[in-house]
Amino acid sequence: MLRIKKQPWFGKPFIKSFQSPKVYGSYAQAQALTDNNVTDELVQIILQPGLDPGTVDVFLEFICYSGGPLPEELLPLVKCPVLVAWGEKDPWEPVELGRAYASFDTVEDFVVLPEVGHCPQDEAPELVNPLVQSFVERHS
Repeated sequence: MLRIKKQPWFGKPFIKSFQSPKVYGSYAQAQALTDNNVTDELVQIILQPGLDPGTVDVFLEFICYSGGPLPEELLPLVKCPVLVAWGEKDPWEPVELGRAYASFDTVEDFVVLPEVGHCPQDEAPELVNPLVQSFVERHS
């Protein structure tokens, strides 16, 4: 099914079908764990870059996985400490997948964020911001 989405006759109308604030907002709301974090402003901020010319092709490559490098291939190349914060309730990338990243030497901290989904920075900034701030301060 993913390959067919890359076909222009299918993929472009497929993507355009949810490129409106109303449709994307309702989809984002369904994925969010708390209603108060999906605001009209957030929807517009996320949606706007996706309306630029060429982004449909980029998004189709992304969801169909174009064969680019995986995090497992890139993490060994990173020369600085890495913080990974993962939402415990992520519906798309289960936390079990993320736990494997904790075994990489460069990953200094792997933090599971309780009751948080796929976009921790939006859903729980009160948890994410102090983590990032502390991590940066330790390495400044």
